[in-house]
Amino acid sequence: MLKNGIPFSREDAARVFSGIRKGTFSDIFLQYRVSTSVRIEDGILKSSTRSVSAGAGIRVVDGESTGYSFCESFEPGDVVRAAGFAQAIAASGKFGVQAAGGRRIFPGNYYSQKIPLIKTAVDERAKLARRVLDGAKGFSPLIDRVTVNMTDTEDQILIFNSLGEWGMDVRPMVTLSVSARASRGENFQFGRSGIGMRMGFEVFDRVESPESIGRKAAKQALTMLDARPAPAGAMPVVLAAGESGVLIHESVGHPLEADFIWKKASAYTGRVGEQVASPLCTVVDDGTIPSNRGALGFDDELTPTKRSVLIENGILKGFMNDRITAETLKLERSGNGRRESFQDPPIPRMRATFMSEGKSSPEEIISEVKRGVYCVAFAGGQVNIASGDFVFVPSEAYLIENGRITAPIKNLTLIGNGPDALTRVDRVGNDFKLSTGTWICGKGQSVPVGIGLPTVRISRLTVGGAANGD
Repeated sequence: MLKNGIPFSREDAARVFSGIRKGTFSDIFLQYRVSTSVRIEDGILKSSTRSVSAGAGIRVVDGESTGYSFCESFEPGDVVRAAGFAQAIAASGKFGVQAAGGRRIFPGNYYSQKIPLIKTAVDERAKLARRVLDGAKGFSPLIDRVTVNMTDTEDQILIFNSLGEWGMDVRPMVTLSVSARASRGENFQFGRSGIGMRMGFEVFDRVESPESIGRKAAKQALTMLDARPAPAGAMPVVLAAGESGVLIHESVGHPLEADFIWKKASAYTGRVGEQVASPLCTVVDDGTIPSNRGALGFDDELTPTKRSVLIENGILKGFMNDRITAETLKLERSGNGRRESFQDPPIPRMRATFMSEGKSSPEEIISEVKRGVYCVAFAGGQVNIASGDFVFVPSEAYLIENGRITAPIKNLTLIGNGPDALTRVDRVGNDFKLSTGTWICGKGQSVPVGIGLPTVRISRLTVGGAANGD
């Protein structure tokens, strides 16, 4: 048994690899996950649960063919049998050299737990959730409904591969979200807030208090009670620092994942070295930001994570890849091979994706807009990877009139094309901010990610709303 508590040794790994006779690469991903959740609804503690999931995933790669199998067990015999299924799926007849773990890969030190998750009692979690409730309810008597969800997870990870490498990591995550409803007559509006970081429970002392998280949700709900119908038409759009980074994640980040490039399904295929954005735009994906939701000591293939510049001053520099796409496209591995759990094979995924800051002040950026929209937070969106076309729904937005932020607006969408929108960026702020929100990325598998943005102005974007634009 290794130090992380998973009862699987290097000798066990050697036994598994000795049975894999075909294929060019193989690995074993072992995971022990403990998750604890509490939910408060209408002032009542509705649920409190703890769950454990554990198992091993075995991958056998033969060129561009991959076989994957898993078992909910750490017993070597079960893992050997799962490896047989993976080999049967992948191997075309080529014989590969398999080795037991001999060279240890150490994870980067990007997260810690000052107040350990596993050792904290469930009633302490309920107290934290109630503090969020109190923050929201105490903000205004118009707040009549509050729902608080908190989940903390500790993942113990152990990986072996056929190159003789092995490594282990312990990955914490605290995720808290709150929804608050404000009511005035028959007008109901919702506000949302939350926090999600790779830390222990010290996150509420070091980053943001539970009361503050609750108040932010309540404030958004109250603001939207007075929102006007959104304008419609093509106009300047200013994205606020932080949360608006979700637009970069969806409209630019996904098309820069190397599996879409490999399949020629991305608008950026074959464009490395070209000007694909305004010279003001530098887009980065980084797995090394301490405590960030997207931080990883190494990825789920034992590749050390790093800071990867994807677009620099508008020039396309590269893509986010896993081991298979890096080898196929002849790229240096970027450390973006991620999986939801041991039940899933790794694929290219984002970590923390953001646009770097510029030189303009937020006040200057807004003062130059005669009439436009200022977006603070988003409820969701979707993008067509091949074309780059997107639709996003802001959850908190305001009019800009004669260089000033004025009335809140509702029921709007942003419609555009990712590559085209980047060419229309004409101001980038000096106020870069990483979101501390509860971002989850879905791509067949769900993984936590980070986002960030300075204030950014897009000179012209289509706004879908109820009122006619100029």
